[in-house]
Amino acid sequence: MTEPLRPMSTGQLLDRSFALYRTNLILFIGIATVGPAAYLLFQLLTVGSAAVPFAGSRGAAAAGVSFGVGVLAGLGLMMAGMAISQAATVKAVAAVHLGRKISIAGAYRALSGRILRVLGVFLLVALISGAAAGVIIAASVVIGTAAVLGGAKAGTAGTVLGVIMGFGAALAGGIVAVAIYIRYSLAVQACVVEDLGVVASLKRSAVLSKGSRSRILTVYFVFGVLSFIVSIGLGAIAGGAGSLLHNRILAMILVYVATFIAGALTGPLATIGVSLLYYDERVRKEAFDLQLMMSSLDAPGLPIVAPAPTSAGI
Repeated sequence: MTEPLRPMSTGQLLDRSFALYRTNLILFIGIATVGPAAYLLFQLLTVGSAAVPFAGSRGAAAAGVSFGVGVLAGLGLMMAGMAISQAATVKAVAAVHLGRKISIAGAYRALSGRILRVLGVFLLVALISGAAAGVIIAASVVIGTAAVLGGAKAGTAGTVLGVIMGFGAALAGGIVAVAIYIRYSLAVQACVVEDLGVVASLKRSAVLSKGSRSRILTVYFVFGVLSFIVSIGLGAIAGGAGSLLHNRILAMILVYVATFIAGALTGPLATIGVSLLYYDERVRKEAFDLQLMMSSLDAPGLPIVAPAPTSAGI
């Protein structure tokens, strides 16, 4: 039975996220496997080079560079897979939350014509938050180094103060990166549901997330902790089983598979929660529930309701 759209508290939003996940388990896990599966494939293709040491300094250096490039390529592949699977999860949440049936394949087919924009949103948010954090962290290195060098003349207390200043600046960089990411955390939802462009999706997210960024952070924190616990548990089981095999490559494969399973099991939860929050914000700020009800009187099926006009910048 579909619940009517209405404003939800943070607790109700988390409960609804778990309920949707539990009642549509196969659907959400099936959609979420794309990102972890892409990275698992990369790991399996490079497991030999990661496990077998190279003799000689030149061989070790070449192997290190090659492996580093491979890791970056693998991360890029994983990020693309995550972006696409996240967008498909948003489509699935939109369907089941509003009372429609959808399949795994149907969720991905619904992204037709939007995949490049979704990747663009994902990349732009990562670049903006990463660049802001990078600038602050680089400044923290300079500040910390100068403080340590200056503090060395003042003895141990000055050195400790310099180190604290450096770590404080680095922490500030992390906080800024998280704040920017939270600001634009509804951009994929806006892109997929409202069919917006990359920049318009970020502007839309900035408007919708205003006033509820602490709730968004709570959703990510709760499901992030759950994901961490599951990952640690499965990793420990895989590591213990791998130690009994006396084969380094097989042991690494077990850990890789455990990471894949953990990602597939817990990956959809944060996306479900944030997607529900996206609808919650539209209900609160735009009476989206009334718009949907009125539109359904004119035409069958699920309408696409245009967003409220806004002039907010990125």
